[in-house]
Amino acid sequence: MKLLLRGLSLFCVFAVVTHGQKQEEKMQTIHTPAYLFKAQGFLQLNEEQRRIYASGLMDGFYGSALFGGNERTISDLKRCTKDMNSGQLTAIIEQYVQNHPEGWHEPTSVEAYNALVNACRQLFPE
Repeated sequence: MKLLLRGLSLFCVFAVVTHGQKQEEKMQTIHTPAYLFKAQGFLQLNEEQRRIYASGLMDGFYGSALFGGNERTISDLKRCTKDMNSGQLTAIIEQYVQNHPEGWHEPTSVEAYNALVNACRQLFPE
C-alpha cells in the first residue's frame, strides 16, 4: 500500500510539473474567409448599401467572439471604433479600398478589417 501511495505521489508531482511547463505555441493558419463579393464590388455599391454593409460587418466583427474570435482583437477593435458612427466607419473602409487597388480581388471583409486596423493604429499608436 505504501508503495502504491509513493508511486501515486510521484506521478502527481510529475503531472503538476509537466502541466506547469509552457507548451510550445503552434502557428495559426488563417484561410481566406467565405465572402459575398470582392473589395472592388464594395466600391460599386451606392452610399446607402456601403453603409449597410459596413454596419453588418461591424456587428459580425463584434459578435465573432461567439464563434471563437480572438477576444483581445475584438476588444481592441471595439475600443477604437466605439465612438464612430456607420458613416465614419464606411468612409474609413471606402478610402482604404480606393487607395489599395492591389487588394481589390480580396474579400471585402478582409480589406475592411485591414482598413480598420490601419485607422486604429493611427488613433492608438503602440
